[in-house]
Amino acid sequence: MKAVATIFDIDPARLRFTARTAIAACLALAIGTLIGLDHPQWAAMTVWITALPTRGQRLERSFARVLGTIVGALAGVGLMVLTGNDPLGIIIGLTIWLGLCAGTGNLLTGPASYTSLLTGYSAAMVALLGYGHDTSIWMLAIDRMATACLGAAVGTIVALVFSPKPLPVDLSRRVKTIMQICLDHVATGEGDGNERSRLILEVAALDESLDIVSAGSLGTRRKARDIRSLLSALSELLLDTRSPREADAGEPPAANGDQDDLSERLREMAANLETDFPHRAAHLRAMIPLWQRANRTAAAIGPVSERPVPQHRDWIGARYAALRSMSAVATTGLVWIATGWQLGPYMVMGAAIMTSVFSTFPNPGLQMRWVVAGAAGGVCAAVLSHLVIMPMAGSVMGAALLIMPFTLVGMLPMAHRRVGLAGMDYNLIYLLMMNPYVPANPEPGHVLLQAFGVMLGPVTAYLAFVALPMDTGKRLDFVIRLMVHELTSMAKGAFDKPERYRHWRMRIYHRLVMLVRWSEKSGSGGGFAISGGMGALQLGNSLYAIRGMMTESMIDAQSKRALRATLLSIAHLSRKPERVVHAFTKAAEKLQATYPQDAARLSETAALVTANQDFFRRAG
Repeated sequence: MKAVATIFDIDPARLRFTARTAIAACLALAIGTLIGLDHPQWAAMTVWITALPTRGQRLERSFARVLGTIVGALAGVGLMVLTGNDPLGIIIGLTIWLGLCAGTGNLLTGPASYTSLLTGYSAAMVALLGYGHDTSIWMLAIDRMATACLGAAVGTIVALVFSPKPLPVDLSRRVKTIMQICLDHVATGEGDGNERSRLILEVAALDESLDIVSAGSLGTRRKARDIRSLLSALSELLLDTRSPREADAGEPPAANGDQDDLSERLREMAANLETDFPHRAAHLRAMIPLWQRANRTAAAIGPVSERPVPQHRDWIGARYAALRSMSAVATTGLVWIATGWQLGPYMVMGAAIMTSVFSTFPNPGLQMRWVVAGAAGGVCAAVLSHLVIMPMAGSVMGAALLIMPFTLVGMLPMAHRRVGLAGMDYNLIYLLMMNPYVPANPEPGHVLLQAFGVMLGPVTAYLAFVALPMDTGKRLDFVIRLMVHELTSMAKGAFDKPERYRHWRMRIYHRLVMLVRWSEKSGSGGGFAISGGMGALQLGNSLYAIRGMMTESMIDAQSKRALRATLLSIAHLSRKPERVVHAFTKAAEKLQATYPQDAARLSETAALVTANQDFFRRAG
């Protein structure tokens, strides 16, 4: 196996993984054929789709696969009943349903996201494959559910029995280490922006790893909220621009990472900062219970937080995903209705699946090129199998066995270091076209037309991603745009209530983590995201303070006019941030004589906006 891996640039560890998956897919196909399922190849497809590196991730994906398939199949049946098997009604219903599921899937994360996407295209598969057939739509839906359950069960059992045990992850030590380093940074009062950026990058990396560590256990995933609450508090601490002096916070002690020592250190730092930095002292005291819960949770013995940390939701990306899926299904559906092409449902189904599944990928447009290449390979293998190999089958089980060689071949491209994504779609498209039946003597013309219809699905999806593109840079822009939108709303009074303001502050720290993640992946660098995030945070704090000052009777009319101008200037933040800088600078000058502390805040905000104008312009 190592020799093969060296020659063909294949990752040996991944080859072992894909080999197990290919064998499991063949086993699911054989079992499905033996028990008489109408589409046993769907069980093999499920094995490939739920194939993930860790056992926990596979369990989550399998559960989501079964749940999404059941809900989607029932939705497909309901659509067929409501439309009376009318093709125009089916397309209209699927367009709305796919848009809803794709949009929701991009708002959610983890297995919930996958379940939503699967619910959408499972309904499409049931409705489109059931159109014009004598088979009961209910039987098709049941067959779809049964194959999903079978494939998930076989894949999971093979993974649990033959996969190597995952290496232990010392999450508790990582949490303690990053806590100690951040406190050291705060205690020494370092103004080094590079060190702060590095620490926030570590916080972002730890946040991202929580999904992998907690995969496969709903209880552990819920407990991860404790750690995320602590990470949010650490981010706030690092972003606080009012840095204490070294003498104020105390020398950083030697770190042994014990919970009691770190809790006591937080108390001591808070006591030392109480006089000069009461806000920082209160924040440090509030971190004590967060640290204690997170530490216990990391050791897998702690309680669950009462409330989850407010999460970033990509509403703009969700809207893009919904429009993309709807336009692809509507376009291919109208072509099918206009031409009356018998194999048109395959084209619509392919577009529905591809635009849904890949909508959550970081660079779906780039990845769709490999998808189209892999689909072309799968179509060619299916055509060859139908015309040359399948006619040899003397029984249904014999036909299933003849399907398996090309399925086993699929483990090689899947394990390739550069074309792994193409390998996945080779397997899925090949199996989609291969249903074991006898006698297998298809007409070449019909096989080629079916292949053409299947290929139009990925091609249409690729064109949809070209028309409504998405990449890591755009995802970064969307996070910035949502932050600017909230700042605009804050200027209008949407966050005047203290609880709304606290919710905004908690959510912006999670958005900062997303900013860093997408900024790193897009090549902009973490420093760009962290500096811009600091500017947005300071601007939001200033806007909240200004809204409060506007209600005070002691503020003179001239100062209120200057403050009102700062609020109005936020409407131009994404297009002309220099107008915001001008308004805040003028307001600081007006308030300097009577309210010097507030004037200093406004001047600091103006400086941060000046330094991050390119950041805010990306929201335009």
